[in-house]
Amino acid sequence: MKKMTLVMAATLCILTLLAGCGRSADTYKAGTYTAAAEGYAGDVEVEVEFDQGSILSVKVTDHNETVGIGDRAIEELPPKIVEELTWEVDAVTSATVTSDAIKTAVKDCINQAKKK
Repeated sequence: MKKMTLVMAATLCILTLLAGCGRSADTYKAGTYTAAAEGYAGDVEVEVEFDQGSILSVKVTDHNETVGIGDRAIEELPPKIVEELTWEVDAVTSATVTSDAIKTAVKDCINQAKKK
């Protein structure tokens, strides 16, 4: 009986520690923020909308990226960022520069929106 109690206590401790390792919820100033970063063919401008606890939308509002290459990142990254609630998502293959520009601009918007 003592062994069972110890095992259960140890399991509870481990689960509690693991729960604490999760990403902490960020708190944002609700609103829409804009930023730009250098892409392959010029600046890539983004608009990011926040509520108090999450990223609601990410839109690329202006760019001059290559059709068929850079625009793949423009189509694919914004929904990933919203889904993952972070700018730290994988770049789109063959569109790394554009992907990095989008992620950098979104990171800037996140920094603008974070409550201090």
